Amino acid sequence: MHALSCRPACQLGLRRQGDIDPVKQRLIETRSGARAATANIEFPARGTALLGLAAAAPAHATTVDTSMCSDSILTQSFLPWGDQRYYAPMPGETGSSFDGMGWTLTGGAKIITTTLPDGTTSTVLDLPSGSKAVSPEVCVTSDYPVARGWVRDVKGSEGVFFYVSYAGTSTWTTPKNTGQIHGPGTSWGLVTPVNLQPNNVAGWQPMRITLIPGGKTSEFEVSDLELDPRMMR
Repeated sequence: MHALSCRPACQLGLRRQGDIDPVKQRLIETRSGARAATANIEFPARGTALLGLAAAAPAHATTVDTSMCSDSILTQSFLPWGDQRYYAPMPGETGSSFDGMGWTLTGGAKIITTTLPDGTTSTVLDLPSGSKAVSPEVCVTSDYPVARGWVRDVKGSEGVFFYVSYAGTSTWTTPKNTGQIHGPGTSWGLVTPVNLQPNNVAGWQPMRITLIPGGKTSEFEVSDLELDPRMMR
């Protein structure tokens, strides 16, 4: 079974709902303590079941170069909280810290040092309203149904909108919203797994994740974002 791969691009640089989704318009215009209780996740009105959505995802329209994709190490990162899945960390995540390698941070998105869910101090991704964080390109397969991580609502409750883009499909230039993640409040919360909606095709699929916070004066922190290659034990 394939595991998450970070393509070379990720080694080159930076690693709840309101009345109206404030994200879509901006996307079109730009085109471009133990840990706290489990947090909630709200899916768009058209959302369906968390798993098994691969068939609904858009098929590859063009040939995509996957020659640089390879397997990486998987761990049971959230086992202490009852999650037996194996995960691979997103690029820019190193242990319990976020160094931002390969990520594009705009509109005030930044890396800050704060207290983590386990009480230690390290770096996390900080997302105030109006900001955006785009991950570097990573390689997944159709066996990757979900992503999971920790979120803290520093201010506000609109949450962070979660988008995916797959190379060779229309989502590459117009990211697809697959969920909304938020914490239980000002404490850290482990979010319910959010859908990656990989395409129902064989082999590697280069993709990237876009995170955009809701609200106008809100702020959220994200830590330890990881992807699950459907390896239940």
